[in-house]
Amino acid sequence: MANLLQISYLYKTNFIVAIKSLALLATGNRLVTRNTMTEKLGIDSSYIRKVLAKLIPKNIVEGFGGLCGGYKLVVNPKEKGASHE
Repeated sequence: MANLLQISYLYKTNFIVAIKSLALLATGNRLVTRNTMTEKLGIDSSYIRKVLAKLIPKNIVEGFGGLCGGYKLVVNPKEKGASHE
């Protein structure tokens, strides 16, 4: 995963930010805070929020607000062929 997080030449496209964020969320079944995501990905939290907001209605990611808010992966990354439309 470290190699994926180091893709700097594709730094701020929505797709790359989504993939990096999902890879980070898939590393465990836990809530990942916005601060942790910003620190690990090196991307502004408002941009991460903008990208992940598109995945919340698709039931791929769950977002939590507040001081200790963050994101959690809803889908099982080990499942193949799951449709989330």
